[in-house]
Amino acid sequence: MKLVQTAPLPARPGEGALVAGEDGQAPATAVPTRRFSRRWTPADERAGKPARWLSILVFLLVVGLPTALAAVYYGFFASSQYATEIQFGVRSADAQRNDATSIFQGMASASQIGLQSNIVVKYIKSRSMVDAIGQKIDLRKMFSGPDIDELSRLDPHASVEGLVDYWRGKVEPYFELTTGIVSVQIRAFTPEDALTIGRNVLALSENLADDLSKRARADYVKFAQEQVEEASEKLRQARQAVLEFRDRERSIDPNKEADSARLGIAKLRDELGRVRADYLTARGRTSENSTVIVSLRDRIAALESLIHDAEARMTGMDAKEALPISRNIRSFENVDIERQLAEKFYDAAMQSLQRAQFEASRRAMYLEVFVTPSLAEYPVYPRRLVSVLVVALASFGAWIFLLMIYYSIRDHV
Repeated sequence: MKLVQTAPLPARPGEGALVAGEDGQAPATAVPTRRFSRRWTPADERAGKPARWLSILVFLLVVGLPTALAAVYYGFFASSQYATEIQFGVRSADAQRNDATSIFQGMASASQIGLQSNIVVKYIKSRSMVDAIGQKIDLRKMFSGPDIDELSRLDPHASVEGLVDYWRGKVEPYFELTTGIVSVQIRAFTPEDALTIGRNVLALSENLADDLSKRARADYVKFAQEQVEEASEKLRQARQAVLEFRDRERSIDPNKEADSARLGIAKLRDELGRVRADYLTARGRTSENSTVIVSLRDRIAALESLIHDAEARMTGMDAKEALPISRNIRSFENVDIERQLAEKFYDAAMQSLQRAQFEASRRAMYLEVFVTPSLAEYPVYPRRLVSVLVVALASFGAWIFLLMIYYSIRDHV
């Protein structure tokens, strides 16, 4: 049989090329052709030792030292802190306005409750609260005692702004939107100080809520009160005009006087009619010059004169001594109509004020306290083990970050 010589197979990357033997049937040797790897030499081992010691040193400095310092500080030097807690809710006098879920529905009443709750929270952390409490207790003395460690102690000569910043680190108010409850935690270095501060914070928060409620009610009825004052002034002016008219015209009520005058004229006309009838009867029986006829004729003339004067007094014709009643009536009706309109406007304004006051009373808000400050028995801060673990984890994270930076720089050099 005749053997056919074939070409050698191509070598794979990283493998040796196959070299045919003398007879061309099988590869005799394999020549290694690796291009990207080399053996670890003693020189490389000697060069890697400094880098290994350097990484250990960095680990001790970045992780070990901060953790050890934290353990020493929290274990032996950190001062114990006692906490007291307050929980309350801003509530309205109207029970329907106290539904916390209404906040998500956009109701104005719930929005007002949420707004006032947040105002109380901001007030607790403000300088106004610090100034108000500072008038009752000495905060600087409480937070800068000699028994407090240096890192936790307040500088006795700190500015007001520094005191406010320190205060914000010791008082933690929180408003829970879903329930509408405000929680406040107060920390101090003795249980008595924490209790004293908590009671003052609660009292000042209640005073603030009362002031806000009074302002809201006053603003709500302010417009109605202004209307009442305006209506009262118009009514006073209208009544003064009526009094001035009566003093000037010497007439209490021209309408009643006119009614009396008309009634008097009617009686005079009736009397005149009877006298004329008597006169006609007497003329048929006696002569014109008789005493009876003359007397009746004089009575008729007198009655006609009285009637004429009364009618002239009412209509203004031939009136010499005083203004006519008709003119007095017109003048009096003008001032009396103004008085009546002013009285109606005043009554309407008073009704609006009463409705506004009733609605404002329903909008009154107050603090409903259900967790009052109490005397602590065991310090809750600092959390020593947790604090040390936090420092250790943070330091370890920093070391990992520095290690990644180191290897990234070494690979690109």
